[in-house]
Amino acid sequence: MAVHRLKGNDRAAILAVIAGFLFLLVGWTGARSVGHFFELLEEFFGPRPLLLAVAFVFVSIASLGGIAVFIGGWLFHRNRVRPGKILILLGTGAGLLSFILYSILLILRPGRVLAQEGVIPVMVGIILTVAARAKARPVAPR
Repeated sequence: MAVHRLKGNDRAAILAVIAGFLFLLVGWTGARSVGHFFELLEEFFGPRPLLLAVAFVFVSIASLGGIAVFIGGWLFHRNRVRPGKILILLGTGAGLLSFILYSILLILRPGRVLAQEGVIPVMVGIILTVAARAKARPVAPR
């Protein structure tokens, strides 16, 4: 019996698909985080029409949550790493820095954070997406 070895970015794709499933399971989206980021930019630059249009597009993508992470995993499988990383980042609304800050909040106020349903699957999903984004590598053109 032949053993099928995963090639290239397939491991990263599998991690992203598992994370996407976890996000869909608990209904997690990155819309709130992405929205807060653009609110911060609006405070700094003022209400610019282009900034508002870009914010609308990004928050719309981030609202897909686990679906955006699934699509990012599929893009990893197709060796389209950069768009996959962007979709995964928007779908989760969190990266390594956000995860560290969320973990600190969990340590400082465990009752408040753990009271939210689904906090454990979300944290596992964020860890998986950070790992998937770190593992995915661009493939050299042939």
